Amino acid sequence: MRDKARSLFLILALLLWAAPCEAAQPNLFHQLADRAKAEMEKAKGKFSVLLDLPDKEVLPVVREFQKDFPFVAAPAYTRMNRTEEFQRMILEVKSGRLPDYDIGHAQFEAWTQLRDAGVFVKPPFAYKELAKFVPPAWGPLDERAIDNDGYYIAGSALIRIIAYNKNLVPPDKIPQKLEDCLDPAWKGKFLYNSRHVLTALQHDPKTRERFLKWLKGVAENKAVLVRQQTEGLEKIASGEYAMFCGVNYNTTLRMVRDGAPIGIAFPDPYALDFAQRIHVFKWSKSPATGQLFGLWMATKGQPAVEKYMDRGFPWNPNTGAYPLAKGKYAAICGPDCADKTDQYLEEHARILGLPGVK
Repeated sequence: MRDKARSLFLILALLLWAAPCEAAQPNLFHQLADRAKAEMEKAKGKFSVLLDLPDKEVLPVVREFQKDFPFVAAPAYTRMNRTEEFQRMILEVKSGRLPDYDIGHAQFEAWTQLRDAGVFVKPPFAYKELAKFVPPAWGPLDERAIDNDGYYIAGSALIRIIAYNKNLVPPDKIPQKLEDCLDPAWKGKFLYNSRHVLTALQHDPKTRERFLKWLKGVAENKAVLVRQQTEGLEKIASGEYAMFCGVNYNTTLRMVRDGAPIGIAFPDPYALDFAQRIHVFKWSKSPATGQLFGLWMATKGQPAVEKYMDRGFPWNPNTGAYPLAKGKYAAICGPDCADKTDQYLEEHARILGLPGVK
């Protein structure tokens, strides 16, 4: 009996001793922040970011990040937004010339090429584990924005809408859904982007067949194909064409603010890509800082993402897209969709009859 009591006492003592030791261990978020701080001390605050957006949209977001983490003293930003540039980067890496970027977003046409070339590495901590330790004040992390294989986290939403010329489209013809672009009244008078941006609708089982049928109708209704969104929107603003079916919400919104006579129609369903997919490059000297930035951008940094990029998640009531998207079905291109990018691009090009596709 005395031995049993002694054993029980020892077990209780060990448990009491272990509890404060375990509590003293920093959680994963604190470990990440500490590691990032150590990286920045070694790098003298230098942190290099590669994204596909203009400086005026990205740098204010980075400055907001610096306010929370002032040890990131010398951030640098490079814009890369053409597939050819990413392909050139792959060739340079293979030849031994490593870029200076710590983290970056890959354009979707080049993403699988970069992935297969092995330029990405997993960040220091698994995002799904890290999500459990995000500070409550930062807000929840939407796990749909996390890569299934743990390589990246997406920091923004890229929403595709219909833009129309207010002087050409009467109130009773304002489009409510993508099928409205197939009205014979708009035959040969609407634009469509040959650079496929509606993969979310192609991927989602609830919208896939409807989208493929619509895409065939795009060809039959003689859509005018364009490659650059801003150039296309300028044609809408000038009255050269009536509608642009499947164009970025944020790009359109900027032109509306500049006074263009363009209306925004939020179709139901609408396509959404998880964008600004923050990857850590295999040559990065600051992977923890990169992961911290991605995590911050997807949570606490969302107000800055909305303010400077117009790319906040539309289910957030504080975003401008929220009242337009409310009650409508969102087809989302997340990690599963991204993995099939090449397949969807080929299918899209074949239906439209684009050059170079069998």
